[in-house]
Amino acid sequence: MKSIYLIVLFLFAKGVQAHQPDLSSLMIYEQNGRCFLAIKSSLTAYEGEIDYVFGKNAYKSPEAFQQIAIKYFQENCRIIINGDTIKFQNPRVILGHETTLFAELLNVPDELTSIYVKNTMFKDMPSNMCEIILAIKGISQKQYILDNANQHEVKLKLENNNWLVKENKHSTSTFSYLFIGGGLLVIAILVFTVNRKKKTTV
Repeated sequence: MKSIYLIVLFLFAKGVQAHQPDLSSLMIYEQNGRCFLAIKSSLTAYEGEIDYVFGKNAYKSPEAFQQIAIKYFQENCRIIINGDTIKFQNPRVILGHETTLFAELLNVPDELTSIYVKNTMFKDMPSNMCEIILAIKGISQKQYILDNANQHEVKLKLENNNWLVKENKHSTSTFSYLFIGGGLLVIAILVFTVNRKKKTTV
């Protein structure tokens, strides 16, 4: 019953996303002993990304658009559980003002220790954000935001029935470089300003 409630909440409670192409959701949930993935965003977001990558003339019908969307999904979404890459089965796209892509996750282990999620389907949308929702295996529900800052990926480890974010070393390193670079830039500007004042005074 809880699983059904979460699915209904995911599918219907965020209608605002249909009007905001920068926002999307990725949910991994369990139903009747099987695990599924659903990626939801506005049709505008799907169209914008596919038109940008494949060109506006890449499809001539809704069916062709759905096939391209599935292909793009398979190229840009990756799930790794307990170190093993998970395969997607029977992906399908339900078109609408709010469009959803569904797929079954194959061979998900009974005991989970870690999960890695990467979704770059909407990476070309400005200020894009994807909310991850994990509702599987009776584990406490986890929500996390993927965006440009974390390169649309996250690795979570399970401790005491709770998902904890494992530090993204690449993102931390990138932030450190930016911080150092910004500091050097400020110092350079200050030195330039001081030297210029000295020359003006002389």
